[in-house]
This record gives sequence, C-alpha cells and structure tokens, in this order.
Amino acid sequence: MTETSVARGLVLAGVFAALAGIVDAIGFLHLKGLFVSFMSGNSTQFAAALGQGNSAEGVAIGELIAFFVLGAASGQVIAGCTERWHMASVLVGVAILLAIAAVLAGTAAPMVIAMGGLNAAMHRAGNIPVSLTFVTGVLVRFGQGLGDFLIRRVTGWNWVGKASPWAGMIIGATIGSVAYTRVGEAAIWIPVSLAGLLAIYSMVVPEVDRQ
Repeated sequence: MTETSVARGLVLAGVFAALAGIVDAIGFLHLKGLFVSFMSGNSTQFAAALGQGNSAEGVAIGELIAFFVLGAASGQVIAGCTERWHMASVLVGVAILLAIAAVLAGTAAPMVIAMGGLNAAMHRAGNIPVSLTFVTGVLVRFGQGLGDFLIRRVTGWNWVGKASPWAGMIIGATIGSVAYTRVGEAAIWIPVSLAGLLAIYSMVVPEVDRQ
C-alpha cells in the first residue's frame, strides 16, 4: 500500500471518527453524562454505580454496554458476509439505525448499536491500526510516534497522521454539541446524512485493504 493510500486511509478514518464524535456528543447530552460510543467511560461509571450500590443506574449503564457489544458483533457479521463491500454495507446499517434513533426522538439503543457496528467498517490504514469510536489507542500510537521521533528511531512527519482520528473525533463532537444545543434531538439527522454520504463514497471507491 502506497504512502498516498495510507494517508487517504487516515483521512477517511478521521472522517469516520468525526461521525462517531457527532453521535457521541449528541448521545452524551441526551443521556446527561453517559456515552453511546465511549465504553471505557461507561464501564468506569458502571463500576462506580455498582460500588455505590446504585443498582438502577448500574443496570441502565450495563444495557448501553451490552447494546454496544451487540452492535460490534453485528457489524463484524455484516462485514464478514459482504467482504469487498463491507464498508458500504456497515455504513448503510449505521445510517438506518441512526435514522431510527432520529424518528424515535433520540432513543439511545439504536445509536449505541450503530456505534458498535461502525468499528467494523475500517480496521486499518495500510499497516496502521485505526480506532473509529474511541481514541485512547490513537493517542497512545501518536505519543509513541512522537517518542520515536524524539529519539530519532523514525524520521519525517508521517507519525503525525496517526492523530487524525483524534482530531476527527474532536471536530465531530464539537459539531454535535453545537447542533444539539441549537436544534435538540433533530441534530441526529446530521450523522445520518454523513453516514449515507460515506456509504456512497465507499461504493464508488471500494478498497478491500481497508479491512
């Protein structure tokens, strides 16, 4: 895979992360402090609720985690069955689920399932693993690239591109929070449209090595 293809893949991963960021910000504001894609945060809150004996909150958070796992499994099944068209197929599923959430006025379950499924759309850009709905691993890889650059184990600035999903997530979350503040739950139609556009793009420009 050429450097140009890797760069294009990282940019695409950033756009996917922006999609996740928009949805996560809307979900975070709608659920008043819980996440629809960031399960590390939800897991910490789940454990805290259990530790404090708040079983009702623990059950509610546990349901979100279970829906996310269900979405991740479903996305992987769809990707495995559609092979060359896995990206488009997963994105169509994501768009449909987000549209359901929009019609049902921000119901959390389809949003969480969609975000779990989104991770099956793209696993890597060349030999670089990418994360679409969470960015801790992205920041670790970026920091390690910076460390390697400082001790001159690598030269050039290619490692900077590893931060593109983080940048995408921040941009997307900002857009999502602004949109939710202005139009409320109707803001979910923004990621519905974006998922649809990405699905069309992936059908026009299919690349099997994104899997």
